[in-house]
Amino acid sequence: MAITADQFSFREAKPEELDIFIDILERAAEWMVANGHNQWIPGSFVAPKTRAHIQHTISLGNAFFIVKTNNDNHAAAAASSETIIGTFTLNYTDPFDEMLWKDLVDDWTDAVYLHRLVVEREYKGYGLGPKALVFAEQEGLKRGKHYLRLDCMADNKLLKAYYREKAHFKEFDDYPGERLFGRFERPIIATLP
Repeated sequence: MAITADQFSFREAKPEELDIFIDILERAAEWMVANGHNQWIPGSFVAPKTRAHIQHTISLGNAFFIVKTNNDNHAAAAASSETIIGTFTLNYTDPFDEMLWKDLVDDWTDAVYLHRLVVEREYKGYGLGPKALVFAEQEGLKRGKHYLRLDCMADNKLLKAYYREKAHFKEFDDYPGERLFGRFERPIIATLP
């Protein structure tokens, strides 16, 4: 059964949901490795430094869940009437983004940076990724930003093709550091709801 627009939404992750957030990322990393996609390494999100970074992002209100509303009439009586089906984070002044972008643009802070976008496998194909991109743009607009930027591993050809061809991002030269990162940008075209 298809997911309709009124069945999903985005909401901030709560501090007590850190483990749920990390579990989704770890499952995605395991799937990527099992399917030959070089992007994330299983175990990296539970590492203390990364875990602390995600916890900090949640505390800032910049970590989000994609949630599906359960339409069952009995769901209202249940403890939860939603199912978490994805994650993403938004950055505005992170040193990692500064490192990746300061050589390319005059003002690297004039953007919202999207990271850790995951849609659980069973919900792929419903257009939730593109809707998360628009949500990220709207959040950037609220802060006066003009660009949406993201990155991926430079040799992740599948993801790079998606960003270029389907999500309409401009691709820049790969970041030439110790690890190569593909860099993508598009002007914010969303409007505020």
